[in-house]
Amino acid sequence: MKSAVIGVVAVLVVSLLYILYSPYITPELSNSPGGQDVATADRQADEASASWVTLRMIMPGDQSARMGDFVENELNDRLKKELQIKLELTYIPWSNYQQKLELALSTGEEYDLFWYGAPFVSVYHTKGYIQPLDALLDQYGPDLVRHIPDENFKQNRIDGKLWAIPSQAFTSAGKFSSVMVRQDLLEKVGLSEITSIADLERFYDKAHAIDPSYYGYLETDRGHEMLWRELTDRNYSSLDERMLFMVDEDSGEMLSYVESEVYGKVARLRESWVKKGIIDQNLVGNPAAKIDQENAGKLLFRVGAVSRAMENLQTARSADPNARLREYYLAEGKPKFITTPSNEAFMITAASKHPDRAMMFMNWILQSQANYDFMIYGVEGKDYELEGGKIKQLTPDPLMYEWMWRNKDYFIAPAGVEDDVIRDMLTNDENARISKLFGFHFNEASVKNEMAQVMAVYKEKFEPINFGLASYDAYYEDALKVLKKAGYDIVFAELKKQFSAFKRQREAG
Repeated sequence: MKSAVIGVVAVLVVSLLYILYSPYITPELSNSPGGQDVATADRQADEASASWVTLRMIMPGDQSARMGDFVENELNDRLKKELQIKLELTYIPWSNYQQKLELALSTGEEYDLFWYGAPFVSVYHTKGYIQPLDALLDQYGPDLVRHIPDENFKQNRIDGKLWAIPSQAFTSAGKFSSVMVRQDLLEKVGLSEITSIADLERFYDKAHAIDPSYYGYLETDRGHEMLWRELTDRNYSSLDERMLFMVDEDSGEMLSYVESEVYGKVARLRESWVKKGIIDQNLVGNPAAKIDQENAGKLLFRVGAVSRAMENLQTARSADPNARLREYYLAEGKPKFITTPSNEAFMITAASKHPDRAMMFMNWILQSQANYDFMIYGVEGKDYELEGGKIKQLTPDPLMYEWMWRNKDYFIAPAGVEDDVIRDMLTNDENARISKLFGFHFNEASVKNEMAQVMAVYKEKFEPINFGLASYDAYYEDALKVLKKAGYDIVFAELKKQFSAFKRQREAG
């Protein structure tokens, strides 16, 4: 009996070993056509298919026909092969990007990745819309770390954790404190450069006399820092885009912008510009209409952004083939400050199902010059070609926003941009100073209710003053009283407390 049991067990063991190792001891069968088990092949195909994921990404603007075609075909063909990703882009028009983006984030829609300016990182961190990225960057982002300076990442760290990918690594001093002008039109009316507010007004008067359809404006949601350069002898930097607070770069003190003397100067200047027609009342508060007018070639000047003269050239030349753009700083002798080395931030949502693939995708873009060019410019020979070492677009439809990913290691200047414009941009950071705000994030969690009330009042009472539509002298005092009643002083006190702690920590090393 015992020997019979042993015999049965031996047969079973031999059979099991044969099943397990037969592919290795009979290679001629496994490698021959049709020799592989059909069920195994089907299972492997199912596993490969299951490992593909759809990466859902939100971007601002309007998707061009070629962009949609490029993503659906050439880009996704490569992403599927190399990352097992299918990219699904959702575009939201610039005019209501923030509103619709925040709706998607607040309702927990399962998007994976989105873009916004760096000042919004702390806002979305406080609201719980995004997730920390340290582990993901360590595992999946070696090329991001290789091509983006460490200081760029530091600006997106809050409480010791990384919350956004600083996708741009380029010159950044004085961003949004310059003015971009139609240089060809400036020269057409007998002027050569812009050095003052009076120059801008002369430019408008002369150009408008030739063609009343031309208009000039500085965005009313920006541009205050450009005007500060001339309207005050102090050096100020805005805390963020909400225009409530600013830092004095000389004293290091956090200040209330809306209670400052320079706020009144900016408001009165804009009011005078509305009366002169420099700021068109029909365009105020209507970003889409402003963009339409700019696309039609009617814009004389707008806020600069270090490299906007290069970025907007194709748009300007679509309306006027002779268009040239140039950026200038008022009070040129005043210093420029680096508040954020990269204003562009890609964040992975808290609701993301595929945070690993989102990081892999961002890393893939900077993996090589070929990937970078492909992502931004498309297919060489179809969408672009190299002409004298510069990028020449072959299709009128834009693809990705180049400025979102602009990197010093891979940057190629566009064909047609004058060398002096490129030189201005590449040397912009020379002799710049690091802002007192560099690396600071205001955690609004403890005053989020007050901040919400303050912003509601600000939008209702202060924006018309900012736009130049409501008289500063007539409406400011009442607006300030309502703002303080909403909790402004509580928010300001908390901000100053956090900023003082930040300065002590930085000074301690």
